[in-house]
Formats: sequence, C-alpha cells, structure tokens
Amino acid sequence: MVVEHTHNHFEWSTIFAGAAVALAVTLVLSQFGSAIGLSTDGPLFNDVNLLHWAVIVTGIWLLWVQLISSVLGGYISGRMRCKTPELSIHENELRDGFYGLITWAVSTFVVFIVNGIIAGFSTLIDAINGELAVVGDLSDAEKNAAIIGSFLIGSVSLLSAVASWWAATIGGDHRDKNTDFTRAISFR
Repeated sequence: MVVEHTHNHFEWSTIFAGAAVALAVTLVLSQFGSAIGLSTDGPLFNDVNLLHWAVIVTGIWLLWVQLISSVLGGYISGRMRCKTPELSIHENELRDGFYGLITWAVSTFVVFIVNGIIAGFSTLIDAINGELAVVGDLSDAEKNAAIIGSFLIGSVSLLSAVASWWAATIGGDHRDKNTDFTRAISFR
C-alpha cells in the first residue's frame, strides 16, 4: 500500500520573513531617498512649476524602492518555503508565486497601516495648529499632481506585486535545484 503525503499547510514564518526584509529595505531606501530630497515634502514640491516633475521623479524613486523590496521579499519567501517534491513542477511554481504575492500583500498592508497612522496624527496636529488644508484651497496644479501621484502609487503597487510573485518563483526554483551561490556570495 502506497501512502501519499501532501504538503497542504501554510508556512506563515516564510511570509513574515520575506515581508520583514521587504519592509526593512523599503525603510532604508526611503530614508536614503528623503535624504536626497525624494519625498513628498521635499524641495521639488515647494515650487508649483516643478510640481509635476516632482511627482514623476518621486514616482520613479518609489517604483525603484518597491521593486527592489518586493523582489527581495518575494525571493526569500519562495526560497525558504519547504520543498514539496510530491507536487508537480507547475504546482510548486504556483505555490511559490502565491507565497511571493502574500509576502507583498502583508508588507503592503503594514505600510498602509503605518502611513494611515502617520497621516492621522499629522492631520490632527495640523487641525490643532489651524493649518488644515481644504481640498477646495488647492490649486489646479496641486490637484493634478495628487491625481498623477495616486495613479503612480497604484501602478507601482501592481508592478511590485508581479515582481514579488516572479521573484518567489525564482527563489523556489533555486530551492528545488539546490542552487549554490557560494562562488559568488560567501561570508566564510
């Protein structure tokens, strides 16, 4: 009698490991970007004539940060997932991709929550100080920049989800083939 084993449990630890790395890389690269003026309150945003370019440059930086973070987080979650040799190559690739996508979702959700908390406190402080901006008070250029920025953020989020899926499948492939990187990367 042949007993068939199926690996059906979900490994949250690999998701959290990938998400932690993605969040840490996002934090470090965001700090670097802020230091060189690539933030929404940077010097480019103070000049209405440069506002559209500021949104585009910041969007490109955001794309870079998100793609690097998503690729690293996805790769780690795919590589660290337990081997499942009893499943087909396609099923393993699909599961690795889902791990990458869920890693992206967890890290995106954490960023969303943190940004919401920061925005809430910022709005509260502005309201207390009487500096609360009303949408009607914004210029057309500022409204257009907000629309472009929102579109860029949404597009970047979708691209980073795809990047995380792809990187997780690469990580899973390296796991399954026992790819050895000691010739290129070794700390011994």
